[in-house]
Amino acid sequence: MTTLNTKQPICLPSLKILSDYWTLRVIDELSDGNSLRFKELERRISDANTATLSKRLKDMQASGLLERSERSRADVTYTLTQLGTEAIPLLRAVNHFSAAAKKATA
Repeated sequence: MTTLNTKQPICLPSLKILSDYWTLRVIDELSDGNSLRFKELERRISDANTATLSKRLKDMQASGLLERSERSRADVTYTLTQLGTEAIPLLRAVNHFSAAAKKATA
């Protein structure tokens, strides 16, 4: 287990990785454990343009959230890594907290 860096807010490293809207959308689409091709992700996340989605996938690979498998130029799939999969319960907890906070302020 990694020790938290006490010189910065507790969630800052996580926010740097997970704060992008498109990252959350990709994690959501891949959360069932399946691999998806770029075009399938593009269809499912239809409000993202091609360049944005492509950049986000590259960034997610660099962050260790996503694995890109290329069998051929036409056959590229994306899958969550173990780290990406570990983010799912965290994101569900944040979603639950947000819903509870919304009810409390209503």
